[in-house]
Amino acid sequence: MERPSASPTLLGLIRDAANAFINALRPGDRVALVAFNNAPGNGAPKAMVELLAPVTDDRKVLRRAIENLGTSNGTPFYDALGRIADQIFRDPPRPEIRGRRAVVALTDGVDSTSDSGYEEARAKLLHAGVASYFIQVSTEDYVEDRLLKDCQDDGRLTLSAKQLERFRQLFVPTAQKEDYQDFCRMGQFERMDISRKLYNLARREMNEMARASGGKNFAAASLGEARAAFAQVANEIGTQYSLGYYPSNKTRDGRFRQIKVELRGVKDASVRARDGYYAPKQ
Repeated sequence: MERPSASPTLLGLIRDAANAFINALRPGDRVALVAFNNAPGNGAPKAMVELLAPVTDDRKVLRRAIENLGTSNGTPFYDALGRIADQIFRDPPRPEIRGRRAVVALTDGVDSTSDSGYEEARAKLLHAGVASYFIQVSTEDYVEDRLLKDCQDDGRLTLSAKQLERFRQLFVPTAQKEDYQDFCRMGQFERMDISRKLYNLARREMNEMARASGGKNFAAASLGEARAAFAQVANEIGTQYSLGYYPSNKTRDGRFRQIKVELRGVKDASVRARDGYYAPKQ
């Protein structure tokens, strides 16, 4: 759950969307809730990843955690995905708990404060065999309007140092580092250009991660649409076809093995399946 600085009304809509997902779950479905919070301490608030509820099928526990959603001072999105893979999906599923393992994220996908990067988060989730579903809430207009404000104005937003450095490395790697260290010295055109490229990058990353893992993206123009998307994700996660095969390469080297699933003789049908799996190690 992404919960940036928001009004009480907006937080209420976020909670409603999350509760719609809980309400659509089947008996026995188990869920953990991860969100962003501000780390305690002196100085400027720093966003951190917080586990609000461990994996549980207790709906009351999950609803209480949703009610405790607050706001954060940043979006460590990649760090959150990595922690989900490392902590929640670290161990293989127990034999008595069958079913699909998935991460469902309500987010715009634009990371602002992570210590890790996209490739690391993607590799961890794929290694864990987790399908990725993203409910992409449109925040671009809201953010850009506030990025154009003067740095002394109330209600303004700024791009973080990590966002500016990521932009430099990906889009203008030959530029001097010091040219992308002071957001307030940048003109409006440059701010808009950076913001739009970071949003486009986030959309590409979420699309790629969903496709590679057998998940799906849901575009939501508003949090009202996100509520319906959550219910659709819950229904889709509960519906799947399982295929198995014996690989010809039996080497236990821990390397990634690519697979492809195709349908024959069925018109206008499409398949969403993960791109492959990691072989076990000796």
